[in-house]
Amino acid sequence: MTTASEATSNGPQPFRHLSFMLTRADALAYETLPREIGGWRLILLFVWVGLGGLAVAMLPEGWVGEEGGWRFWAFIAASGFAQYGLAMVVMHLYAHWRAARRLPHPIAVEVLDHVDHLEWRENGVPFFVAPETINAIIKTPTHVFICVSGRVLILPTRAFGSGRDMTAFAEELERRSGD
Repeated sequence: MTTASEATSNGPQPFRHLSFMLTRADALAYETLPREIGGWRLILLFVWVGLGGLAVAMLPEGWVGEEGGWRFWAFIAASGFAQYGLAMVVMHLYAHWRAARRLPHPIAVEVLDHVDHLEWRENGVPFFVAPETINAIIKTPTHVFICVSGRVLILPTRAFGSGRDMTAFAEELERRSGD
């Protein structure tokens, strides 16, 4: 019985070979990508910010001034900003929690680019990715994220040596997956 590394060494050699450690910081880079807030999360955000306005309405008139006055609107605005700030803190903490779940500890990763497919190895366990199965390729200045089959493959710049090499890889992969 041959191992995956023996099978690869007996077959055609990969076009590109990358080897790196994937850390929680890399997972956090994915989890903090700018995304649209939609659906029930957007409704929840509006309700949360609105609760700040409700709290101001419950305060005595001596504190907030008469309804419609400048002090009233200043309290409403301050309350809305405070509620929004708290929501952002909670979303940031949630991103950290998701990153910790996605990558509980650093793992050794190897990526073998065989042109007709990618071979992603986490701690020696292979996962094969055909270019036509790639759902999205997200490029940032520090990472390339490859979304495939409900999974995200994270490639940091340090795996390539330079941002230019990383960008060239992402563009080549996009070209192959688009054909």
